[in-house]
Amino acid sequence: MSARPDVDMPAHGSRRRVLIVCHEPAFPPTSGADLRNYRNAVAAAAFGPVCLASVRPRAIAMTAPDPLIRTEALSIEGEPRTASIGWWRLREEHRISRAALARLEALILEFRPDTVVVESIGLFKLLRPLRSLAKQLILDMHNVESDLSAQMKRAEATASRFSVAASGPGIRHLERKALALVDRVWVCSNEDREKLMRVAGRTMPIDVVPNGIPNVEAIPDMLPAEPSADSGFPVILFIGHLRYPPNVDAAGRLARTILPRIRQALPDAKLVLAGRGPEPPVLALGGLPDVELVEDPESVAPLLSGAHLSIVPLRAGGGTRIKILEAMAWGVPVIATPLAAEGLGLVANDEVLLSASDEGLAAMAVQLSLDAGRRARQRVRAHQAVWARFGPQAIRDAVRVGLALDSDGDDDQPSPSTP
Repeated sequence: MSARPDVDMPAHGSRRRVLIVCHEPAFPPTSGADLRNYRNAVAAAAFGPVCLASVRPRAIAMTAPDPLIRTEALSIEGEPRTASIGWWRLREEHRISRAALARLEALILEFRPDTVVVESIGLFKLLRPLRSLAKQLILDMHNVESDLSAQMKRAEATASRFSVAASGPGIRHLERKALALVDRVWVCSNEDREKLMRVAGRTMPIDVVPNGIPNVEAIPDMLPAEPSADSGFPVILFIGHLRYPPNVDAAGRLARTILPRIRQALPDAKLVLAGRGPEPPVLALGGLPDVELVEDPESVAPLLSGAHLSIVPLRAGGGTRIKILEAMAWGVPVIATPLAAEGLGLVANDEVLLSASDEGLAAMAVQLSLDAGRRARQRVRAHQAVWARFGPQAIRDAVRVGLALDSDGDDDQPSPSTP
């Protein structure tokens, strides 16, 4: 098989067959988890064949464009329900049928992976059966779930003005058990690496494999021109999985609090909310003045090419925000809460504007909209930063380290992390 022209294939001894097991089908990617799983698969394909296997069935049969990436589903739509693995599980864990496990075991015997990567704590029940089958078992922590759970409880307490316990002992216990079963862990940022080291309570390889720019193939090579103001100015865009509680909260505050403040100074301002599976509270936002809801968009490219700003007012979240990377790669200036930009290493007031309050986010949006020169500078600097740190080559380099392809064979020491 000939090497792809855009990838330097490794020497024979460095080739690696990688199986990535995820909950939802990762191709075609439609949400943050899918985008990370597929981008990691593309990066791993630089070093050998990759198989993406989902626990849930595929809605449509599609083949990934890269010939080195194979996609499989471990469940079949409409098949009779079988018993699940484990008689008890936490709310954060996904149900995994015994039929799905049997197909996974058969797939491993046929595909013969050198490395198996398991997506997040939700698939914890697969770790024990995979331990005896995998030469190298990696847990890809999209979020440090115990920390995310605590954040969400604190946000609920703040919103309701009632005290809520801000801890996740059940999830922490599950994370510790998972870390004891795997050889390595991938996280999205140095911040998450530090959090997980505290959870682990022991030394183990924890590699930073950042979220990469999603849908990179659809983004123009050069910085796109700023869109016209024909459809209103500014057009403010928020993209995210609209069933995810932090995104539901953010969308509500954007539509009901932040946009009205912006419209006091810029009466033609418009908000576009876009994403998969919006919850009823998000559906209701589509009826508000100058709020457009785009459900399950086939492509976000037209939305990004028509946006003047992206505001990301998250009060809870883990990992790193793929929506910020994609907006910047399109040249859309981003205004966000510090937590939303956490882990990306972006320069505040230069590559991104940050405020912890809805009032501050609205004021920044007005100021940036009225200052064309500052907006142009932020577009250029953010565009350059995101392509350098989160472009395809950066993710490929991080996955190489995460697969221990550059290791001298000593996996007892912490592996180097990606900045």
